[in-house]
Amino acid sequence: MNNIENTYINYDELISVVGEDVIESRIRQISQEMIAFLDMNNLEETAYIHHMALTHAVMDYFSDIQRLKDYQKIEHVNEIKIKAYETFWLLKRKPLQLRGQIEDDRLLYVNEKFLLTRLASFMLEDDINMPIVGEKSVAYKNFLNTLYYYLKFRRCDAQSIELMLLAFKAGKIVFS
Repeated sequence: MNNIENTYINYDELISVVGEDVIESRIRQISQEMIAFLDMNNLEETAYIHHMALTHAVMDYFSDIQRLKDYQKIEHVNEIKIKAYETFWLLKRKPLQLRGQIEDDRLLYVNEKFLLTRLASFMLEDDINMPIVGEKSVAYKNFLNTLYYYLKFRRCDAQSIELMLLAFKAGKIVFS
């Protein structure tokens, strides 16, 4: 017990490996997505982006990805792994914050809702305007409801999110 201590990470080495411009670009990109989400859902007065939490989420993401690259001796990771690890760290750090006490408890899960819309958009990719009707609509809505529940209440890690994304993509190929 005497050897336990808090250690705060210094990201200087990671910044030199990844590049400050790459990191700033990712923070800007996610921030713009969050602003668009808040705007689309009329939440500008209700929630805001906690920029320090967002920065830590992005730095933790790049730290994990760099460890994977070093371990697997690869230069680039695939887009599914990128989205999975980003989702995990955004879920963990919760950069969308409520401005005050809100009576609508659905807003308590603003980060999870943002990530759900982000994942849904990623999963549909070019098919974003494809009409989903009938039984497919019911199945897709049930899937999204289950994913939302999972993001809110289950212990999820980047690997389980990655597997879910891979399974969804495989299902699109097999059942289209």
